[in-house]
Amino acid sequence: MFIETDYFGKIEVNEDETISFVSEIPGFPESKTFALIPYGDELPFWSLQSIDDPACAFVVTNPFWHKPDYAFELTDGAKEQLGIDEAEHVSVYAIVTLRDPFDASTLNLKAPIVIETKERRGKQVILDDVYPARFPLGGQKEEVR
Repeated sequence: MFIETDYFGKIEVNEDETISFVSEIPGFPESKTFALIPYGDELPFWSLQSIDDPACAFVVTNPFWHKPDYAFELTDGAKEQLGIDEAEHVSVYAIVTLRDPFDASTLNLKAPIVIETKERRGKQVILDDVYPARFPLGGQKEEVR
């Protein structure tokens, strides 16, 4: 199927690779179906693009590449919503807030995007106060305000 995007214009997306969110991403209630679109083979970033709204897209990355000791436990309710029964069928992404200069960009480690990869269900999970919403992309330990 073809979709309109903010970053890439009109592109083709395999419908079997779309992700259905089991609950809304806060602030975007109309967007329930998304596609992960890579920014290129050499870049560790994707666009989490809404199929429902071309203007709704988030730059995401693998948080473990930027904070290797990142870890959290999903609630039983979140596991049930997503249909998670095996950790090998889970992918985790962090939303990137782009800043100028790029080195000042941050990751939202407080609210990761969790995707069950077999049935392709997603959810933004809000964690307790363990991690900051603005973790420096460069991996520095202090929170950016």
